[in-house]
Parts: sequence; C-alpha cells; structure tokens
Amino acid sequence: MGVNSINFYRQFQTDTDCYQYLSAIKWEDGYQCKKCDNTTFCRGKRPYSRRCNKCKYDESPTAGTMFDKLKFSLLLAFHIVFKISTKKKGMSSLALSQEFELRQKTCWEFKWKIQQAMASSRQKPLTGEVHVDEFLIGQYEEGKQGRSRDSNKRLVLLHLKSLTV
Repeated sequence: MGVNSINFYRQFQTDTDCYQYLSAIKWEDGYQCKKCDNTTFCRGKRPYSRRCNKCKYDESPTAGTMFDKLKFSLLLAFHIVFKISTKKKGMSSLALSQEFELRQKTCWEFKWKIQQAMASSRQKPLTGEVHVDEFLIGQYEEGKQGRSRDSNKRLVLLHLKSLTV
C-alpha cells in the first residue's frame, strides 16, 4: 500500500530519520562486510554506518544506493524521490530545482539515479495487493510525447477491487 504525504512528512523530518530508515532496510537480514564477508561489526564513523571488526571497512547505509555521494541533504533526497514517485506524470528537473532550491543539473543527475533504480526494480516483481486503473499496451512512438493512442496502441481498462500478484 502506498504512503500518503502526511505520513511521509511525519516519518522523515531529519537526515537522521532517513539514515535510520536506510540502515534498517539495508541490514535487515544481518550485516556482511563488502570487502571480507565478515559478519561482525561495530559503530562506524558516521551516524548509522557500520565498521567491520576484521578489516575495518566503514560502510554507510547510503553506500551502493541511489543516495550514495549526494551533493545535498539525505532528507531533501528522500523528499525528491517521494515527489517523483507519487506524481502521476513525474516532475521535470527544472520543477525539482525550483521546489527544492537546488541547481537544475544536480536535480537532473539525481533524477537520473532515481530512474536507474526504478528500472532495476523490474528484477523484483510487485507482490501483495496491486491497484491499476488504466494503461496502454503498445510500443514507444518516436516524436510523440505522453500516452498517445494510435493504431499501434490499445487502451486497457481494469475494474477490479484488487489484483493480487
């Protein structure tokens, strides 16, 4: 089930909230060092990071994620991801730049990282209750923007209480 904006804003108010959330997800099945595969750790240099007891490799909860090496706060990044993923038609880098007071190029680069992460999620199909209202089946049409309908596309409408995948 999706998260509404009030609950999202309530849960993520500081960078610490975001680091805590990422840490819980990243190591929910236990810690394993990327360098030496050791499973014991102590607290790292930064908040919620973990340091391997064997090789002393320090790993942040953001390492290896789209939040790695951000040029702005993790909190802003969480809010940008939420905004992009909940707006039906997405958001341009210019609109993100204006709303979050960041350079357009910075927003464009982060949006690209988000898109790459979303594309990689194809490897993990949706599970549980999935709601779909309409979609088009067909191929991308060069030179046409949006969800245009022509002879190569078919509009599909579903009216289901829920679809379990």
